[in-house]
Amino acid sequence: MTLPVRELVLYKHGVGFFVRQGQISGTQFGVTFRRDEVNDILKSLIVFDQAGGQVLGIDYQTPMDREVRLANSSIRLSETNSVRDLIRRLRGRRVEITTLKAGNAAAFSGRMIGLDELITDEASQSTTAVQLDSGQVQIVALSDITGIKILDSLAESDLSYFLDTSLIEDSRRTVNVRLSEGDHDIVIYYVAPSPTWRVSYRLVAESDANQQTGKALLQGWGLFDNRLEEDLDQVKVTLVAGQPISFIYDLYTSQIPARPTVRDEARVAPGPVEYAEAAAAEELMDAMPRERAFGGASRATANRFMAASAPMAAAAPPRPKLADVAQSTATSTETKDAAEFFQYAITTPVTVKRGDSALVPITNSQIKYSRELLYNGAKLPNHPVAALRFSNSTGLTLERGPITVVEDGDYKGEAIVAFTKDNGEVYLPYAVELGVKVTEHSNTSEQTVKFSISGSYLRHDLYRIETTTYILENTTTRPLVVTIEASGKPNWTQWELFDTRKPDAENANEQRWKVETEARKSATFTRKRRALVYKQEELINLNYQNLQRYLENKWLDRATFDQLTELLNTLGVIQRANEEIAKLNRDRTQVYEEQNQLRANITTLQTNDAEVGLRNRMLAQLTATQDRLDSIAARLSELEATIITAQKAVDSFIAGEHEST
Repeated sequence: MTLPVRELVLYKHGVGFFVRQGQISGTQFGVTFRRDEVNDILKSLIVFDQAGGQVLGIDYQTPMDREVRLANSSIRLSETNSVRDLIRRLRGRRVEITTLKAGNAAAFSGRMIGLDELITDEASQSTTAVQLDSGQVQIVALSDITGIKILDSLAESDLSYFLDTSLIEDSRRTVNVRLSEGDHDIVIYYVAPSPTWRVSYRLVAESDANQQTGKALLQGWGLFDNRLEEDLDQVKVTLVAGQPISFIYDLYTSQIPARPTVRDEARVAPGPVEYAEAAAAEELMDAMPRERAFGGASRATANRFMAASAPMAAAAPPRPKLADVAQSTATSTETKDAAEFFQYAITTPVTVKRGDSALVPITNSQIKYSRELLYNGAKLPNHPVAALRFSNSTGLTLERGPITVVEDGDYKGEAIVAFTKDNGEVYLPYAVELGVKVTEHSNTSEQTVKFSISGSYLRHDLYRIETTTYILENTTTRPLVVTIEASGKPNWTQWELFDTRKPDAENANEQRWKVETEARKSATFTRKRRALVYKQEELINLNYQNLQRYLENKWLDRATFDQLTELLNTLGVIQRANEEIAKLNRDRTQVYEEQNQLRANITTLQTNDAEVGLRNRMLAQLTATQDRLDSIAARLSELEATIITAQKAVDSFIAGEHEST
């Protein structure tokens, strides 16, 4: 027995909340679902009996591979030879055969022997052989058999199991609920996958005499699909704007986690001195894989063709008027702002056939609107769009969806309604105004604000300036007001307007200015904005050329310039001292090499009179090189002292705070 759906709550992210209710007699009932719904059913199913009975349990068939399920079954039937396969599988089992031949019915029981093909000169015939209780073998043509009753309980059970397993191959799954004895009033709740509901709008508008304002009827329809395998009859439908957290959790698939394998201890008789070791355990690791377009139509000119010029033409159908549309569509919707969600509860029960979809009215509200020409080059270059603007005074949260605009009986275009809370502003750009061309010119520049010295860095504060000029060419025969919209950037809050008038409207993402354009003339609007940024460089990387440029541009005052000049002079002293130290170290290395060569030469000289003079000269040279080393060491000490003194002066300067604007 199928419990009918009584209530359906649809969300925007692909799930539905279902309520079924019905009267049941007996101790169990089943509810059938699609295979892809079962995980959500097992995660969310709630069952209770309003009549006071008890829910004793819920069971469902464990999903297993078909071959695994049938591995221990004695009955296996193919797709095309089920009867023949059954007879073969019943071999040795007790059966009762019923036959009908030439109008005569007969029945006999015994043990099934099997199925054979008897071939004669004329034809072949399939026959079945049964061993009767008397021991006689009864042979009967397969074509004469009208029934086979299985008298073996195990074979009968295996056949039923095979047929039940075959049902698992279907795309549907049944969940069985076991109940206590008696009559029951069952209610079940569950969440299941469901196509997201959609919304579409119609705006039937009537403009005022100024053609810039008017009143309109905003009509909204919710669209949803019935993908259930049953008709929905008189069901309460609720459409929810919002997105609860939802996910799929695999509860349906049967899983057996891998476990480590521990081998039994191998025991042998102990030897005189040796002992047998237990085998090491082998651990198995679980490797289971887890898992834009504006359409515009100009206003129709009804007097283009006079009725008198075509007296035989059929009368034009009436154009939709606001009052007529408002009266003809009854909206019966209760709304509820439930914290994170907004609900459209359709109070009139809905009927939808299986496999069909439906539209249900969710709003039918009158609003007041104004017309604007809106230009945003990032969204549509070269031309502004004609747009209607109104405040969402419907009392509802408007879900995102398409809208068709009909004004004064004419189709004007289409737009997208953004997700809008109650009292939020709705902007509907529905057509392109080709009579106005907008050209943008943009450039960026930098303007230094100040230099400041902090620690070992010279900080350069400057404005990054963006200037955008809009040239509006009005080629129409009427004056127009175009709203220039500038979209924000990710760091919008860091930018500030300057030398630009205050925006006429502003929100977190856009700023808008109204610009008047005379008929067949051009107008210009310039927007300037700037963002304060900074650069920095290490003081030790300064040079006299840049320092002089900073002074000439008045980014530094004379006192700071003099201080930085003194710093550069001190850094120059350190640099020159380090350069001289490097040169002296090279010289000292060369002197060491000369000394080593002299000592080596002296050791080769003899003590005779012929070589005494040469020895003395070499000793004098060795003494001179030592004097050179002493001189280098003294100079290195002087230079190191100079560097220490200069570095202290640099450190002292860096430790202070210096600023110039």
